[in-house]
Amino acid sequence: MKHHHSSSILLCLLAAAILASCGEASAPIDTAADTTAAPETTADPYPDDLPDDLDFGGKPVTFLYREEVSNEFYTDEQTGDVVNDAQFNSLRAVEERLNVNIEAVLRPGHMNAVQKEYMNHITNTILAGDSLYDWVDLMIGHTPVMMKSGIFNDLLQNPYIDVDKPYYLGKLDETATIHDKLYFIAGDFSMGYLNTTYGMYFNTRLAEEYHTGNLYTLVDEGKWTIDKLIELAKMTCQDINNDGKYDDNDQLGFLVHDKNHPKCFWASTLTTMYDQDENGEWQYTFGTERDVDVLNKIYNLLYNTEGAYYTFVTDSAAAYLDLYNSFTQKFTSGEVFIFTCELDDAVTQLRTMEDDYGLLPFPKMDETQDNYYSLSRNTHNAFSMPVTCKDPELAGAVLEALASSNHDTVMPAFFEVALKTKYSRDTDSARMFDLIRSGTILDFGYIFNNALGNPESVFYDSIATENSLASNVAANKTALETALSTYMTEMREIS
Repeated sequence: MKHHHSSSILLCLLAAAILASCGEASAPIDTAADTTAAPETTADPYPDDLPDDLDFGGKPVTFLYREEVSNEFYTDEQTGDVVNDAQFNSLRAVEERLNVNIEAVLRPGHMNAVQKEYMNHITNTILAGDSLYDWVDLMIGHTPVMMKSGIFNDLLQNPYIDVDKPYYLGKLDETATIHDKLYFIAGDFSMGYLNTTYGMYFNTRLAEEYHTGNLYTLVDEGKWTIDKLIELAKMTCQDINNDGKYDDNDQLGFLVHDKNHPKCFWASTLTTMYDQDENGEWQYTFGTERDVDVLNKIYNLLYNTEGAYYTFVTDSAAAYLDLYNSFTQKFTSGEVFIFTCELDDAVTQLRTMEDDYGLLPFPKMDETQDNYYSLSRNTHNAFSMPVTCKDPELAGAVLEALASSNHDTVMPAFFEVALKTKYSRDTDSARMFDLIRSGTILDFGYIFNNALGNPESVFYDSIATENSLASNVAANKTALETALSTYMTEMREIS
């Protein structure tokens, strides 16, 4: 195993134009060392279906990864940190199992200022015919834009990649394919998607003081809904300064901690903007009666509920950081009952919290919905295989083996040690982590937003004003359908 630091000088030739970035990325994760012994596992060490006799003769497999967040995927040394060492051991196990040498090239590409240069480097390298990389890491929201250049292989044709396995995000072949082709993949080979998966933390002391009842029972019984969240927000708030409104000066029942977090209601309510017709073609379908009901319910939660507050800040922009951190402090000091989160917040933001806290999934639309669902921030990792990959079967086998190995070793270490044991304060929260992980999905409109004319804006505009979805859809539908048609035509031409 070895890694290289790639030059960050932009190549002179610019290939296909890249659309604007997904938005500035969240800060890299830096977890404190935990030397607790990793949990023992009795699971099948190879839950994949790779042939037992695969032997690639010591050939190298090279991954390009964003340097700033490379610790979510790669390490070349043991440090005593449980998650780091689980990653190290998993990489070594795959190398030994398949007789390969896994190499990582690390290049700045995560933060906003260097994202375009990083993407241009990938495009230019592949179009020049250079076979530098077998896999390239991208923020998943960037990948659909780059796909138009015809630079990635269809992963559904790879004999060793099985997208139905539990170590990949669910329903990839249903939600992320274009003309029955899959050009990127996300799963347990990296902790990137897991770090930024959405959930909600709640203060257990306030739950006891306000007699909210057992929130985990609500989840278990399928009764954790937006209406119940509205009820709890009202129950647990206090207008501290008696000014008749709720803001950062009061005790809040519900706080949207980051302006990106309402997107998760998109998934948690099973709302979609695009659906496939009987021929498998994507169609813009946003604006149904159910969609109107869902968005009005979200609007009422955010703007018409006593004790609820929507911050409009983010940790991904320096201008907002002080205010963002002040809202974090508000939760950790016990002045907020429920606040939206990404799963790694337990690691990066809540370690000093004195009150106990618990974890919940985002709520369902209503009790008739079958399950709880979540999204991960569209800045998380996805891998694509360049068309210049020298040996696609070798590359596919390595990725499959790594996802499988991590699923059985790294993910348990991350959950059970870094989150469940070290950072999560009760066993029910540990169970909620598993529930959120199993319900994390990809959504076509969300992932392809940058390539399709920003349909996400219709969602945000429609949760800002009651009963506005119909007019917002009418104002944008032609442009969005044109963008979809153009994109599909471009993708058909490279097929």
